[in-house]
Parts: sequence; C-alpha cells; structure tokens
Amino acid sequence: MNRNEAKYLAAVQSYLNGDSIMSDSEFDALKTTLKEEESQFAVSTEPKCYIDTGICTVTMQEDNFRSNLLYLPVGSILFLGWLAIGFEIIEPFIRVNPLLLIALGAPGIIAGTKFVTDNYIFINNKVCYGPCPSCEAENRLYFGDILTVEGFKDEADIKCPGCKAMFTVQRNTLRASTMSK
Repeated sequence: MNRNEAKYLAAVQSYLNGDSIMSDSEFDALKTTLKEEESQFAVSTEPKCYIDTGICTVTMQEDNFRSNLLYLPVGSILFLGWLAIGFEIIEPFIRVNPLLLIALGAPGIIAGTKFVTDNYIFINNKVCYGPCPSCEAENRLYFGDILTVEGFKDEADIKCPGCKAMFTVQRNTLRASTMSK
C-alpha cells in the first residue's frame, strides 16, 4: 500500500464515521489519481448497488489482448509484402537468411502497422470488458471509429444483452453505471 492509498482509506473511514478530513474536490482528485494508477482501492471490478439512489456501478477493464488483435490484419499484410519484396527483389542478387530478412523488416513493419491501423482503420481505439452493473453478465465495448463509421467517443450508452438494463460507460475512467431509478 502506498501513501495515496493509505490517505484514500483514511478519508473513506473518517467520512463513514461522520467527520471528513478532506474536501470533496481533494477526495475526487485523489480517487482520480488512484484510478489512473489502477489501484485496487479505487477501482471496483465487482458491481456495487446503492439502495438510496438505485444506481449500480462497476469499473470495467481495458482489454489489451483484443486491442492488440486490431493490429493483426495490417501487420500480416505488411509482413507478407515485406517477404515478397525480399524474396523477389533482394534474393536473386544476394542470398539472405529468411530470419535475417524478417529481423531487418520488423521495425518498419511494426511502425507501418501502428501508423495505418491507428490513423486509418481503427481510429482512437480502446477496447474494454467487464460485468454488467446489474446482472454481472460479461460485456465488451469498443470506443473509437472503424474506417469512416463513427463509434462511441467519450461516453457509451449500452444495453446489457443478459438483463436488458441500460448503463453508461465513461471512456476515461471505464466507470459503468446504471441509470437512476
């Protein structure tokens, strides 16, 4: 536990006891800092429902595996193109080990893949997953544009396929919450 996490726990405990040791703005700033650090104290991956407001919340997680899969189509095309150029143009003049040819082309293939994918195909992409705040069914969500089709930008209003409840997900915090009842 680091200093910010200890400060956060002390603030929550004093608030629950009836006296506050910091202002609301200071607490919100501290909680935002902990969320950016992905601290377990500020990020709740299990749904919580509040009886007084009827709002259920959960923090979704970024799906790095699926985010990296977005680079696969362009990467494979550039990889095969590099091998074709290497074997059709370079190979007749100079004998090159195929592994060396791949190693020489890897930096260009990686840079080209990231550039084409991020700027032309999956623009401003972010993939996340997590349970529904109401029924805990697994949900996946894509923020960003695909080619010229606009997707969710800063906030996504989605419907759970399991329980049909509507909930909102914030892109910057990945905080999902149902509508008040």
